Amino acid sequence: MNHSIYRFPFRHSAIFRSGLILIILTMVLRPLPASASFTVGEEQKTGEKIQSTIRQDFNLLDDPDIDQYIGRLGREILDVAGPQFFDYRFFVINDKDFNAFAAPSGLIFINSGLIEAMDNEDELVGVMAHEIGHVVRRHIADSINKGGKISMGTAALLLAGIALGGGDLSQAVITGAMATGASMSLKFSRENEEEADRQAYRWMLQLDRDPKALLSMLAKMRRIAILKVGNPPPYLLTHPAPDQRQGYVQDLLLSSPPPAGMISHRDDFHFNRIRYRTLVSTRDTTTLLPRLLKKTEDDNAEGWLARMGLALLYQQDGNFAMSHKYFTEVIAHFPQQPILKADLGVTCFREGKTAEAIKLLDEAHLADPGDAYTIFNLARALDETGQNAQALALYQSLLTITPTFARLHFYLGRALAENGQVGQSHYYNGMYSWLEGNIPTARFHLQKALENLPAKDPLREKTRSLLEKMKQIEKM
Repeated sequence: MNHSIYRFPFRHSAIFRSGLILIILTMVLRPLPASASFTVGEEQKTGEKIQSTIRQDFNLLDDPDIDQYIGRLGREILDVAGPQFFDYRFFVINDKDFNAFAAPSGLIFINSGLIEAMDNEDELVGVMAHEIGHVVRRHIADSINKGGKISMGTAALLLAGIALGGGDLSQAVITGAMATGASMSLKFSRENEEEADRQAYRWMLQLDRDPKALLSMLAKMRRIAILKVGNPPPYLLTHPAPDQRQGYVQDLLLSSPPPAGMISHRDDFHFNRIRYRTLVSTRDTTTLLPRLLKKTEDDNAEGWLARMGLALLYQQDGNFAMSHKYFTEVIAHFPQQPILKADLGVTCFREGKTAEAIKLLDEAHLADPGDAYTIFNLARALDETGQNAQALALYQSLLTITPTFARLHFYLGRALAENGQVGQSHYYNGMYSWLEGNIPTARFHLQKALENLPAKDPLREKTRSLLEKMKQIEKM
């Protein structure tokens, strides 16, 4: 079993189940009158429902490494965007299609296939800034308002169809949404797209990132669209044709050019490492291995990055000797990157060399105390050797860094149970089940938490709040 990703079964029955749930929602929720507006409060509630549904039926990558990296890029954009109505959440979906989309209340979804297609971090930031721009400008809410006869459930169903990435299943879900009486489409208008691109362009300049990355990303999208004539990439379900957008991004580069001589000298090591981690977690070994081996023949930057990818691939496949070999070579080539010691430590841990793993992970942690991937794996190794107190402290420190990382809550709950803290253990097991989309099991553990938590424990209020949120979502 691959423990690096959060795997839900992505069977047709699961997809149709989520579609059926949302069709029922459209029948029980009142349509918005033509004079009404889709308020911030309604958008937040819709976002909670969509988040719950996607956790149940989609393959989300649940990895502290990927989560922290994507979240950091998102917060970087939000820092220049200013105060927001919503608490943004960023998710990576295990799907090979080129797709990214914004959902109500600051939910940003990025397919693993889109990350794979990007050549550098600026391109990825450009996509994320564009999607954040749609949320900031409330383009989804505007589309719903203009539709008139549209319920929150119908909007959620349309988004579910878009998230499926095209094809027969996606079209069936979208058709089902429209059959309920929706008179709107979630395909953004050309004006929406231009506004989001202009916003993304300004933010990239403020972030000292090369806005030409917006143009190169659109060129990729256009090539994909041409290659898939008759079966357009999912991105085009919500975004107008890329050739239109290329035109006004080129106009922006002429009218508001980046500083003279600006060339991106950004070190893309971390982007490339996450890109390879994503590839290794989502692609079949038999097709990925020859690609990586071919690239390692070159003694250049791309060749050394491919060696890193190969080390990660061998680690995942359980070929620890080869993983150890390649990580050792890559560490010697990139001595300034402590995260590679953490990677080698994970290989040692999975191989059963726990003492060696703890040494490497501890060194990486000292060099970069805030890295969630290192902290989590160090805690796991300490936990394995009976060092419960140290492991517990590390797990708890991650709650503020990666609060929606599901497996963190599982291991924290287990450590608390071993420590005799029954109520707290049930709370975090409830959180784990909630983040997995298993509401019945989450409710069971949360009710047990209330039975066992001390009267003045602050987790009691969090437990009650989460139980109430579940109740409200189930009513939607």
